Amino acid sequence: DTVEVVVQVNGKVRSRQHVARGTGEDRLRELALQDARIQPWTTGKTVRKVIVIPEKLVNIVVSS
Repeated sequence: DTVEVVVQVNGKVRSRQHVARGTGEDRLRELALQDARIQPWTTGKTVRKVIVIPEKLVNIVVSS
């Protein structure tokens, strides 16, 4: 069984991923940061915080 997890950068939806239900927060964080669609938004910037809500969303807060 899978769920769709929304990946945001600074509160804006940049990607969606389908992951197995029950995937841990650390793994969701890792998948979000490695996502090719997220890389342009994080490259050369400082990741200040990664907020994970299991089975729903990952929000990456970056600053330049």
